Amino acid sequence: MKFRLKQFYKMFLQYIVFPFVYFKNRWGKVDDRLVIFADAHHDKCPSYMESLREKLNKEHYNIKEFYIDSSKHTRREVVNSMLDFMQIYPSAAYVIICDYYLPVSSCRKRKETKVIQLWHGCGAFKRFGHDAKDDIPKFYIGSPIKNYNLVTVSGDACLTFFRSAMEIPDFQNDIVRPLGAAYTDKFYDDEFIQSCRDKFRFAYPGAKDKKVVLWAPTFRGNAGKANEKKNEKLFENIRLDINAAVREIPDTFLIESLHPHMAKGMENIMTTEELLVCADMLITDYSSVFFEYLLMDKPVLFYVPDFDKYKENRGFYLNFNKLPGRIVKDKKNLKYNIRESLFEDDMSEIREEFKLRYMNGCDGKVTKKLMDYIEGQI
Repeated sequence: MKFRLKQFYKMFLQYIVFPFVYFKNRWGKVDDRLVIFADAHHDKCPSYMESLREKLNKEHYNIKEFYIDSSKHTRREVVNSMLDFMQIYPSAAYVIICDYYLPVSSCRKRKETKVIQLWHGCGAFKRFGHDAKDDIPKFYIGSPIKNYNLVTVSGDACLTFFRSAMEIPDFQNDIVRPLGAAYTDKFYDDEFIQSCRDKFRFAYPGAKDKKVVLWAPTFRGNAGKANEKKNEKLFENIRLDINAAVREIPDTFLIESLHPHMAKGMENIMTTEELLVCADMLITDYSSVFFEYLLMDKPVLFYVPDFDKYKENRGFYLNFNKLPGRIVKDKKNLKYNIRESLFEDDMSEIREEFKLRYMNGCDGKVTKKLMDYIEGQI
């Protein structure tokens, strides 16, 4: 009941409050140098948008930023931040987001304003948006993804899935483009890679001369129900399984990189992107993080003891049995498969095939391509 009331409150904001504020402020001219960055899941600029923001700053664009983590602030604080956004929205030439951001889709925006959705992950793995049962409730009226002019995806094979998840009509198919994910540019930057390794040596001295195993699981459940006890219990059991298995393999070192809803207020020493550079192997489940790790060409293992239930509730775009890594559903086989992945890696060709299909837009020049779009060259 509480979740349903929250959704109705969102619809009230989307259809009445936000459009009124937009209409009230739409009579000035659009500033062709004004770019807004907005996000409702972080209190600072998410890594997915950092490189583009830095480039726009260097080119002397007028940048306004609206970031607020809705899980850490009161409802009033979140709404006030969004109302501030709506006052400037009519004057912006570009709005940059990387996740659902309700105010963007709450009105009929001016044609001069372009909304760029960078998204917050690569590839297309588990179903999301309108393709998922628990992402956008069926009773929710309206679309949280209206008004997009450009949606960037990491590769050609992702196009069909994103168009379906966002219910983009056929005549607008060209707004989804395989330009790549801007935040992956850093994986081609030697200076960034070296800084990550230096930071890692200082933060984890115990990992010296050991194989580093990174566990980066997805967040299970709906963000509006982040404290579901069954998901917490499942998460803890999986954590225990992985810790026990890695501990029994000589010369290995385990690091966790958890979703904020799962970390229970704990701050990670390093970001997931930084840890990917330093890890010798990735263990995940249904997270799209493995697509980014394909750029490293290192082994991946999928530990999914709840596979059948997750598949029924959420579903996948890909054939799970053909993923570019070992798949383990029983903890009895976990230690063996981790050891084999680390020391007998035989899946490099499969990873390369996946990379060419799902990550071919991530060539280290994505930020430049976005700037070309903003400056009218694409």
